[in-house]
Amino acid sequence: MVDDATVGTVAWSNPDNAKVSDNVRAWAILPNNGLIDTSHYLKATNFGFTIPSGATINGIVVEIEKLLNQGDLTVLDNAVRIVKGGTIGSTDRSNGSAWPQVEAYVTHGGTTDLWGETLTDTDINSASFGVAISAKEGATTSYGQPFIDHIRITVYYTN
Repeated sequence: MVDDATVGTVAWSNPDNAKVSDNVRAWAILPNNGLIDTSHYLKATNFGFTIPSGATINGIVVEIEKLLNQGDLTVLDNAVRIVKGGTIGSTDRSNGSAWPQVEAYVTHGGTTDLWGETLTDTDINSASFGVAISAKEGATTSYGQPFIDHIRITVYYTN
């Protein structure tokens, strides 16, 4: 887990906290300054996949355990994208829903969704495969502290 500054203006604090679902979280503080502020990417890679050689990748499901600090206004996904070969992809799987005020996994992608990529077993098994997420305020009068407790990826494939 790393903070990746290729998007947004607000860094994620303690990115490694999103490795395990244990209520110890990574977070960003989006200020109420009259702008719609966005976070950097929280980039998660090195999932340790061992997809069999020659398998056909059918789809990718990403589940992100999210929480918006109680009392804050709306925070939304800015972008949720696959990371292939260390590069953040261009297909966005963010949704328009506000982040939950009770910690919950939010699903992105699907069992037949390749996120606009051509993916092989080698791509998935690489330490540089993963996902990146950026958060944003829902309005210029908003503020928020988005938290991420855990990120998990399920890869659907056939031999």
